[in-house]
Amino acid sequence: MAYRKRLIQATTVLLYMGPLLAGLAGFGPGYLMPFVTLFMLWLVMLRPHKWPQSFGEWLTPTALIAGVTLLTSQILFVAVLFGIGRGIGGVLGFVPLFNPLLPLALSFVAVPLLRMAWVPELALANGETIDQLLWTDDPGADAPRQIPASAEGAVSGLFALSEDAGTDTEVMLDRLDHFLDTGDIWSRLAALTAALDACPSSDHLSLRTAVILKATDPFPQSEYTVPGEMRTAFAAAGNSADLLSLLSLRGRALLQKIPATAHYFPPVGVVLELAEACGDTTAALALRDLAAGLVASGAEQTPEPVRTKPAATRVPGFVPPAASAQGA
Repeated sequence: MAYRKRLIQATTVLLYMGPLLAGLAGFGPGYLMPFVTLFMLWLVMLRPHKWPQSFGEWLTPTALIAGVTLLTSQILFVAVLFGIGRGIGGVLGFVPLFNPLLPLALSFVAVPLLRMAWVPELALANGETIDQLLWTDDPGADAPRQIPASAEGAVSGLFALSEDAGTDTEVMLDRLDHFLDTGDIWSRLAALTAALDACPSSDHLSLRTAVILKATDPFPQSEYTVPGEMRTAFAAAGNSADLLSLLSLRGRALLQKIPATAHYFPPVGVVLELAEACGDTTAALALRDLAAGLVASGAEQTPEPVRTKPAATRVPGFVPPAASAQGA
């Protein structure tokens, strides 16, 4: 774990050194776009869950706007690095002479080195984010840090608002967006999942509904694909037949529109066991349809019952119900 952290830090230095050296050597704006391309590729690899996973999804208006915004920000950032390098050269009073390809090669090498420490496809399949890798304790520790007090305090604010019976789902959606955007998203999702698991499914219905709606909303795709958000949605549904029906129906529609999101759902075996616990209800039918959609989308099946697996292999934030959801 410590090795991967150090390698990512080293590749970050290499990436930034390229435009700094180019500016120091006085190279012109013709070098700007190659560096911008490498910086954009770097960011997409570092946080793949923030971006569409197929070419067709990139053509949606939201994805195009996000891409243009990223391009503009990286052009400005690389230009600033060029300017800093040139300013250092001016202060030192000399312009070094070296091969014009050297700065570009430094930034280029950073990309395959990053892939050695962080494989985007594997991270997506395992539901990992770069925050989970960087938010770990001592070298060799596998578990993430304890949830910060700031995240727990923010969750308390959400729950306090949802206790008001007059708070509708739209208000909770706005507050939920603010909650996730104003802190480390992994720790905040973990805190929210733990809090939802700890209280009855009949409590805080507006918050639970908002969590499900946000997790199953295909637009904007770049904001949706956060590993762990779908697990939080299952924690929000709990044992409630109504919420499970809502989650299953919207999840099935999401899979039909974007099959790649199957990786964010719990394993097929977990969904089927949850359907079995719901008995002969509409929620059970919706869950079985969702399981069929996961299989059709290429999600892995779990041949043995989930209850026989060690706790460490279960989906974080999701506990299969022990009782029927009919009366929830």
